[in-house]
This record gives sequence, structure tokens and C-alpha cells, in this order.
Amino acid sequence: MHAKPITVLLIGETTRSSSRLLEWLQRRGSRCQFSRSYRDACHLIRSTQFDLVLSEYALPDRNAFPLLDHLAGSSATLFFSARVKDGALWLKMLERGRRCVGAPVVRSSDLPKALGTLLDAAFEPYEKETVSAG
Repeated sequence: MHAKPITVLLIGETTRSSSRLLEWLQRRGSRCQFSRSYRDACHLIRSTQFDLVLSEYALPDRNAFPLLDHLAGSSATLFFSARVKDGALWLKMLERGRRCVGAPVVRSSDLPKALGTLLDAAFEPYEKETVSAG
């Protein structure tokens, strides 16, 4: 487990109702916050630095595309999802604040593995600094 908790923002109903995803995040010691709308998400993003943002693309009050501008240059990784018959498809839009071009689509069942690899790489330097300082 990481010394520093991973801060996660889950936006929309799909992310909130995905029990498998929530269980996986909790096992990793993540601090999760939830938002149902774009407007609420923007408010949370202004007040909290998130490591990971998972959002449905189609939100009740608008699409989530402008979140790219709000999170670009931050340390956040952003994924958008779209519902499909058997779950959701996820597309990485930002990795640690940088836009992603040509990222592969990830199925819901493969999202924990993709996130695990991504988050382990992101926190590796932090863990090495903590061990060296200790």
C-alpha cells in the first residue's frame, strides 16, 4: 500500500455504481470523492488535487470534454467512459496532466489492471523518496 493515499474523483452514475471498481480502489487505500454532474466535478477539482479522475463522457448537465482543460498541467490522470451493452469502455485522455493521443480503449473488466500499472508507476518515485528520507 502507498504511504500517500491516492485521491480519486468518480464522476457520473456508471463510476459510482461500479462495485468492482470501488472495491479495487478501496483495497489500494484510495480516498474517493463522487460527483454526479460536470458542474459539481469542476467545483471539486478547484478545491482538491486529484491523482485520478474517472468520468462518464455524457453527464446530466453536459459532456465531460472540458474537464481536459481543467486538469491539463495537473498531476491528474483522466479517463472518460462510455456505456456499452456489457459494461463500459474507457479511454485515457490525460496521463499526469498531459494529453494522450492514440491511447487504447480499455474494457471495464481490464480497467483495474490498467489503473494498477499506471498508479504503481506514478507513485514509485514518491515511495523511493520516502524510503530514502526515512
